[in-house]
Amino acid sequence: CFGIVISIWSATFPFGSLAEPGPSYFPLGCGLILVLLGSIMFIGARASKVQGSQQESSGTFLPDKAARKRTILTVTGILLSVIALETLGFILTVFLMILFLVIVVQPQMWKMALFYAFICSVAFYTLFKILLKTQLPSGIMGF
Repeated sequence: CFGIVISIWSATFPFGSLAEPGPSYFPLGCGLILVLLGSIMFIGARASKVQGSQQESSGTFLPDKAARKRTILTVTGILLSVIALETLGFILTVFLMILFLVIVVQPQMWKMALFYAFICSVAFYTLFKILLKTQLPSGIMGF
């Protein structure tokens, strides 16, 4: 249902042309992908219910304490990165956010966490700045 709402909402933006696409293509694509994936999950759930192989539910709606903590830490890390983006710049903010997520949310060794953070920040910089030619905040360090 959420994908249908997004797809309908995307029609309020101009579509543009194939040579110069407008801003409605991205939300339309996301909405259609949500509809597709939601439909696959719905059909799969219905099929497993019909076959009688439905798993027993834990009886609780909310996740356990560890999952709530990881969720809160993830949202906090993302919010802090949004606040720090203009000041620290794109590369440093992404590096610190990935480092935080890899160390705190899904604990890894420091070497692996630094490696993941470095690779992700370089990959995102390459994607957005070099390939898509997007303006990114440079921050206090100038990069």
